[in-house]
Amino acid sequence: MKRVLFALALLIVYALVTFTVYADSPPKYSVREWRISAVVNPDGSMDVEEYITYDVPRSHEGPVVRHIDIAHSSSIEKLEVFSMIPTDTEGSDQAELEPYEFVDKSDQNMSKVYTTKPGDSPEEVQEVIIYLPAGGGEHTVGLKYRLNDLVSLYRDTAVFYWNPVVKGYGLDVRNMDMRIALPQGTKPDGVKPFVYGALEGSCEVLEDGTVGVTAKKLGSKEFMEVTLVFPKDGVAQGRKVIDNDGLGRILEEQRLKAEEMELLRRREEQQKLRLAAMAGAIAGIVGIGVCVGVWMSRCRLRLAGDFSQHRGQTYGKPGGKGAGQVVTKQPVGVSEKPRVDKQGKMPAIDLPADYYTPAELSVLLRGKRIKPGDVVATLIDLAARRYLDVEASGGKCYVLCLRDFKRDSLKAHEEYLIDWLFKDIGDGKKVSTEAILQAAYGGGFNREFYNRFVIWRKLVVRQSMRWGFSKRGTPFKVYRRTPFGKHHYKNWVRFKKALKKLSREADSLPPADWERFFAYALSLGIGQLVVKGLKKAYPEGLSLSGDLAIFSRDNFRVIYHWLDLAKRLNLMRFRLFRLFCRPAIIQLFGVERNEGKSI
Repeated sequence: MKRVLFALALLIVYALVTFTVYADSPPKYSVREWRISAVVNPDGSMDVEEYITYDVPRSHEGPVVRHIDIAHSSSIEKLEVFSMIPTDTEGSDQAELEPYEFVDKSDQNMSKVYTTKPGDSPEEVQEVIIYLPAGGGEHTVGLKYRLNDLVSLYRDTAVFYWNPVVKGYGLDVRNMDMRIALPQGTKPDGVKPFVYGALEGSCEVLEDGTVGVTAKKLGSKEFMEVTLVFPKDGVAQGRKVIDNDGLGRILEEQRLKAEEMELLRRREEQQKLRLAAMAGAIAGIVGIGVCVGVWMSRCRLRLAGDFSQHRGQTYGKPGGKGAGQVVTKQPVGVSEKPRVDKQGKMPAIDLPADYYTPAELSVLLRGKRIKPGDVVATLIDLAARRYLDVEASGGKCYVLCLRDFKRDSLKAHEEYLIDWLFKDIGDGKKVSTEAILQAAYGGGFNREFYNRFVIWRKLVVRQSMRWGFSKRGTPFKVYRRTPFGKHHYKNWVRFKKALKKLSREADSLPPADWERFFAYALSLGIGQLVVKGLKKAYPEGLSLSGDLAIFSRDNFRVIYHWLDLAKRLNLMRFRLFRLFCRPAIIQLFGVERNEGKSI
């Protein structure tokens, strides 16, 4: 047994070394969230406004440094640095801006000041050295500046090069989000965005003509290079004029960079698979060792029990009274507790929390493993909240119609879902569930559907992170539930059990409550059980009454279609598709593709 334990200890040490030795030493501070708003001016310059949330440990000493790429601009000017201080006003999302003071010389004891100096390559990088308040923790810093002559004007196009995250400075970044507004009059159809250097980066042209660039994680060895190719009509006042054609060469360069990134992503996937296989092998060996140890312990106990039984099997002298009688131990009787009568009236229940959506509930329950079926749960929730009207069509599917409402009443992922399904798949006001399935499985268009789903999933995760359901801990930087997340998780588990019991007698709850609960039941994985109970209590929905959207009589007759829609979306092989077609995440607008579409 000692040898087995010694071998297990060696395996555990080997596993720890395997998972940690390959990584370089991380920087002393990291970026938790980074938002950039940039505006390209008609003269080819760009005004930039950044908000960077640094995560600084208490052990960190000294400033933080923002390395600004100036390689493709003639100069940087109008630099301002300030901190964001949350207001104490209840219900206000605005933050106060406190400017930092510029100093020529700094020392380690300073606070809320900044200075500048040229980088290692003075013609390419400008360093902004920022002294945060002492004590560590999260600090949000804002920067404003202008980069002059950033846009190059060829004879056939305008080109924009900029590196928001400069290569070679070893900074871990999470939740990178950048919005670039092009000059007024630039047609979105002619804009081609590219992103390079970020394994999990993506770019798209939004409906208002702005360019969105996102990355949920940037490692210390990664960087981000953004290239925009667009018509030069909006930058007619630009001064960086190049008297030749550049469109063909630039597109070819971006194609080669895309192939390079694809190779890197495949290597990354293979590395993850190797680590997962190694972890599985180690876990299997450890499990076998534990089983062997348990088996050996039971064998010893069995041998000891047999020996004791043999010693006490007979008593008295041979041939005397009691000779040959076996002494057996009678089993102790276990008195069963009387069963509780569960036929009484079920207590009234309500949602543990209605301020986050069913999709956000999926993040609480399963982490970032959001399923396409959560799209269906979100549609049901929007209909129950009267943002959508639902009509049964032909007894086989539903037609969803948009109602009039204020956009600011929706969360980002809800607004994106409506624009995606109603504008890209429907006619702007209506969309059928049959058309959604056709978009998901139709020839060639399922790639577009997957890209849209990936963006929607990122928005859901980003919204869920604000609730603080989980946080990244050590070792291996695994996400674990916070006390807040554990409390809500237990409440939802109790709610799920109660909903299961109530579904046996569905008429014990008003239909309006079932309609509110239905979307969350799908995310909890008991949607089919709820529908089965409702069908039993309300055959064909004839006795349903009240102001109902999902469970009205006509809609209730085809209620199983919601479950079928979620099931068919979940059956799509998104994981396999992601493994072999990963470039869909970093969407390139090549010449051979339809230039009028975005991911």
